[in-house]
Amino acid sequence: MKTKKNHSIDLIFVLLLFCIFSMSSLAIVYIGSQVYSSIVDTMDTSFNQNIVLDYITEKIRQNNHVGQIEIKKIQDIDILCLHETYDEKSYTTYIYTYQNELKELFIHDDEEFHIENGETLMKADQLSFSIEQSLLKVDMTLNQETKTIFLSLVGGNEYEA
Repeated sequence: MKTKKNHSIDLIFVLLLFCIFSMSSLAIVYIGSQVYSSIVDTMDTSFNQNIVLDYITEKIRQNNHVGQIEIKKIQDIDILCLHETYDEKSYTTYIYTYQNELKELFIHDDEEFHIENGETLMKADQLSFSIEQSLLKVDMTLNQETKTIFLSLVGGNEYEA
């Protein structure tokens, strides 16, 4: 009768192989979670930027008439001013960023504009506006990523289509 001798090296080899497999599995799960987290952050930033730019686009389309669109610079902040008339009274909607937030303020033209009084809509690092001929350029920065849109305008204070 033959007897097989068990060596301790067999047990150590199996345990070592199991440890390598376990460490590899944990490393793959960790790397996957980091990639997923990065993708989610990028998608959130892109989604928020698109929401802000879509909001501004819709506001421009609602007020796209001669003399209703103006850009001001107050305290080194670009402000989009949308002038409107209701019941023969003049009002202005101010859209701007202040303290890393997108803000909107709708007031009667007789009232004084205070930049801190705007209602916070969402997080946004910076907005900048410029008008050349009948083209409005909007740059929106969020989490150090900038997106730009161009809108064709019918009217504004410095131009006429």
